[in-house]
Amino acid sequence: MEPETGETAPHTVTPAPTRGATHSRHPAIRTGRLVAAGLGVVAVLTAVGVGTAALLRSTGPTSSTLTSASLITVTPKMPITGRELNALVARSPDFGPLTDPRRRAACLSALGYPGSTQVLGARTLQVGGEPAIVLVLPGDQPDVLVGVTVAATCSAADTGLIADTTVRRP
Repeated sequence: MEPETGETAPHTVTPAPTRGATHSRHPAIRTGRLVAAGLGVVAVLTAVGVGTAALLRSTGPTSSTLTSASLITVTPKMPITGRELNALVARSPDFGPLTDPRRRAACLSALGYPGSTQVLGARTLQVGGEPAIVLVLPGDQPDVLVGVTVAATCSAADTGLIADTTVRRP
C-alpha cells in the first residue's frame, strides 16, 4: 500500500547488533593457551641452549678401550674340555714359546695374575690355524682350576687372550 500522494514510504535501516559477531570474528586469546605457548617456547630454547653447550664442551670422539670391547665381545669357547684341563695338571707342562720364565711372567701379569703365579699345567695347540697355549692356573679356591688360552705371542703388551674358563678339580 502506497500513500495517496504517490510518495514512497521512507525506509529506515538499523544496524544489526555486533556483540555476537565480534566474538566469532576475532576470538579472544585465552590466558591458559598463552601461558602454555610461552612455556613451550622457553622449553625449546632451553633444550637448544643445553644441547649447544654440550656440543661446545665435547672433547671430541671417544675411542674404544679394552674394557668396553670386552663387555661387547663374546669370548670364544675353550678349545679343550674341563676333563682335559684337569689332565694337564698330571703331566709335564708344554709351554712352547712361554718356556722362558720372564716371558711367561710378563704374559701372566698382562692377564692380571702375579708374574710369580705357579702354572699347574700347559699345552700348545692350534686355534683357528694359529699357535696357542693353554695355561692351567690355580683358582681362588683349592678345588678350582682356571684355564686360559692365549696366543703363542703372549706378552706384557698383548696377551692375545683367546678363551678362559673355570673348572672344578675332580
